[in-house]
Amino acid sequence: MSVREISRGYTARSNKIALLNTIGTLAAYFGLLWLAIRCADIWYLLLPLSVAVAFTAIRLYMLQHDCGHGSFFRTRRLNDVAGRVMAPFTFAPYNATKYNHNQHHTHIGDLAHRDAGEIFTMTLAEYRAAPLWKRLGYRLYRSPLILFFIGPIFVYVIQYRFPKNGIKTGVWDVVITNVALGFYLWGLYALFGATALWVLGGCIVIGGFIGAMIPYVQHNFEQMYWDRKPSHTFETAALQSSAVLDFGRVYNFLTANIAYHDLHHLNANIPCYHLQDCYRAVEHLLNSRKIGFVEGLGCLRWKLWDEDAKKMVPFPAPSMFAKPAVPQA
Repeated sequence: MSVREISRGYTARSNKIALLNTIGTLAAYFGLLWLAIRCADIWYLLLPLSVAVAFTAIRLYMLQHDCGHGSFFRTRRLNDVAGRVMAPFTFAPYNATKYNHNQHHTHIGDLAHRDAGEIFTMTLAEYRAAPLWKRLGYRLYRSPLILFFIGPIFVYVIQYRFPKNGIKTGVWDVVITNVALGFYLWGLYALFGATALWVLGGCIVIGGFIGAMIPYVQHNFEQMYWDRKPSHTFETAALQSSAVLDFGRVYNFLTANIAYHDLHHLNANIPCYHLQDCYRAVEHLLNSRKIGFVEGLGCLRWKLWDEDAKKMVPFPAPSMFAKPAVPQA
């Protein structure tokens, strides 16, 4: 049997498991946030609590992500209701986030549709041919400061207030999410004062950093896959454009098994709570690219796709762009 055929045996949804995951994650999020606010003056307690809040927010986002694929609850209606309930706490309007992420799945590894990706990648040839201002802009965009700190804050706090394709997917969904988010922030302020907003802001920075690192490493390793049609195929792209993050069981639980990313891209109908079991059943057929924590940090050096070498490469040395010396007569 093929991987796709075996994976179909793990696509059954369970309302009970989904509901327990949703209630448990929301309870952990609010409980840990309350503790972090109460411990705002004790930095050695605030810091680990803020990291914990950030991870619960990331887990909530991953559950919302499963709802967007229709793979969390048994019915589309329940998935949509749950996804919209989570939206004010993930800062991500449900309809637009669902649409944009499914575009990412549709065009995974396709050089002609890189705008659908979560992190834009230039080819080496494009970079070499680009004017200086464009090369400098891409270098700035690909810097850790932008990718993992400023960028995530801008996307979730500002851009998601009216996200890409927000008109196409429904303005009211965006408006309702923003209003609900406003009430959520007002409620925190009313109950706990400005301290609550500062604590939540710190959690957002930490969560944004972790949340940005996850897709970056999963889709930005050296031997990943980019191609153009007609040679580009969805199955090859799903399995070779996505890596498995080998960060341990605790990480897998906190991120709802999003680590098994090649299998998820191949069959997004597998609920997160069955993904690990399915991966174990097909691991011998996948030949997954596994990336540990140390190697994941090393992925920061990969910046450009070399179409000739078929791999990610660092930025070329500035000397490669220098004009050749003119021989003296």
